[in-house]
Amino acid sequence: MKHVMATICLLFLFLVSGETPAAPPSPVKTGYVQVGRYSLYYEETGKGEPLILIHGGLLDRRMWDGQFELFSRWSRVIRYDNRNHGLSRGLPDTFSYHEDLNRLMEALGIQRARLVGLSLGGAIAIDFALTHPEKVSALVLVSSGLSGYEFRDSTFKANQKKQGEAAARKDMNSYVEYFQRSWTDGPHRTPEQVNRDVRQKVRDMCKSTLNKPEPDNTTVPLEPPAIGRLSSIHIPTLFVLGDLDMPGIQEIAGLVVKGIPGSRKVVIKGAAHMVNMEKPDEFNEVVGEFLSK
Repeated sequence: MKHVMATICLLFLFLVSGETPAAPPSPVKTGYVQVGRYSLYYEETGKGEPLILIHGGLLDRRMWDGQFELFSRWSRVIRYDNRNHGLSRGLPDTFSYHEDLNRLMEALGIQRARLVGLSLGGAIAIDFALTHPEKVSALVLVSSGLSGYEFRDSTFKANQKKQGEAAARKDMNSYVEYFQRSWTDGPHRTPEQVNRDVRQKVRDMCKSTLNKPEPDNTTVPLEPPAIGRLSSIHIPTLFVLGDLDMPGIQEIAGLVVKGIPGSRKVVIKGAAHMVNMEKPDEFNEVVGEFLSK
């Protein structure tokens, strides 16, 4: 039944966009956008209303492999690498993530888009919606962060401490492993209980980011932060998370649903933070249904 509903939702989107489900995949365009002293790498494919995929911290655009081609059958889909991530590159600079997104949209001639962001990507999407509301038609916040929110749960703090110790002794493998314990596994599972391919892909992306000879950039946070301003967002919003995610993410979901008028939450069972990678079929169904409306 789930697969039938997913097919119906996606078929609706195909009909709305004028595309057909049998259409071959669109070619992928790649390039760089110059933003200050930095070049942001991006990929885009498909036609229709723009849909921008924003990855999480330490990850890169490849975390959206399960969505990029599929969503391009009914949208113009753009995914990009944030500063210090993936293939993006540049010189030391002062920047804000949400203004990087703004400059990317301007360079690509995008006046308005739907934003899908995971973790850091979700926090970027929220900050962008607060600063440029006229440029956002819908928000899909996936295991989202929130500027101004402070994580307090013990599992997160314990793993963060171990990450810091690993960084001090330049032990990349341990650093990535404790990152995975928090975010790929979540507090309720052992590494052995998590899909091996998902863990390996997260590990590869993290190591790729950590191996980059990156400049010492200065990040300018949104002021005041989003946590006290959610009620001023009047954009259709969906919060998607896994039931095995960190308590802090669960709390952020509650704050967002309470704060943004008309927003709603969907919990996908059997997944932690990387919900779109662990449960792509369920995730694509939920997001497809939301965007079809």
